[in-house]
Amino acid sequence: MTYQHYDLKVIIVGGGIVGSSIYRLLKKNGIEVQLIDPKVKRPFPSLIHSLLLKGKDIELAKLSLNFYKKFNIPYYPFKSYTLGKINSSIIDSWISAGVNINVKYVNWINDQAIEAIGGDGLVSIGSLINSTEKIIYQSNIVIDKGKGFVKINNKLYESDLIILSAGAWSKYLINVKLPVKTYYCWASLFLSKKKEVGSNIIYDYVNNFYSRPVIGLGFPLAIMGDGKAIETTPLQQNICIEDKNEVSARISRRLGEVKELYTSGSFCEATPDMRPAYGKIAENVYFIGGFNGYGAEVGPGLAHVLVEEILSKKEDTYFTEYRLERLNGYDGNFEIGQEPHEL
Repeated sequence: MTYQHYDLKVIIVGGGIVGSSIYRLLKKNGIEVQLIDPKVKRPFPSLIHSLLLKGKDIELAKLSLNFYKKFNIPYYPFKSYTLGKINSSIIDSWISAGVNINVKYVNWINDQAIEAIGGDGLVSIGSLINSTEKIIYQSNIVIDKGKGFVKINNKLYESDLIILSAGAWSKYLINVKLPVKTYYCWASLFLSKKKEVGSNIIYDYVNNFYSRPVIGLGFPLAIMGDGKAIETTPLQQNICIEDKNEVSARISRRLGEVKELYTSGSFCEATPDMRPAYGKIAENVYFIGGFNGYGAEVGPGLAHVLVEEILSKKEDTYFTEYRLERLNGYDGNFEIGQEPHEL
């Protein structure tokens, strides 16, 4: 459905996966929109997109995949192998989503695994973010008497609608409390003796690590990590040698000797229940965030839900479990839990 609301002016603060998705969806519908981003974070070239999730996250992931196809964002499919006990109802939901599932012994993994075809791939997040038109400014949002303004160089700017989608930076860019915490999550580039790691994705819930190809050309190089969340503020990286060695040891138990070549990470945003959230925080201000490390899977999908709500001027009644109101009463004291794409 196409909506025509040319009188609406929107400012988006934060140009990551979600902000870039919202921008494109609004522009596609003829909305006057500006995307403001400080460009303090360099995006990863590619991230995993997976349908191997739970509940309505799968439906958001399907919406995200449709978004990537609609806007010609490069996507590269890969087989994946899941190790460990997975609830049969979750596997059934993968099959219902169109994923081809086989349980088989995999020689190079030396174990029985769930082989998934059509459920996983790498999406060129760098292409999405870098090719989206944006204004480079340091900015924040000021809410005064229930109305929001964008502040740039000590000057306040009005807009019909402001959307805060700055990920781990969001809580530091607005003068009201948000129900989120910031954490750092890292992974390493490994060289393996098994060439298969360069062309397959692994989710190992026995040894607690994941592995995904770098460029997918069959070279024995892979990005591997354990998804451990380290509570921190943005720009305060916190990786210790003991953690890296421990993760390397767990990977080696499954794949044999591996060699770490490079380690890097990203700052993420957690909600108390480790689920994404969106909703109004002022008369003309929406917040969307808390993607807890799986924004590439569900971010564009929830962006789609938000944009449909804005354009139709009706609250969504299907994806209500993602609404921000569920977190009312947040007192700031919660432990960062397991990322929701971890099964």
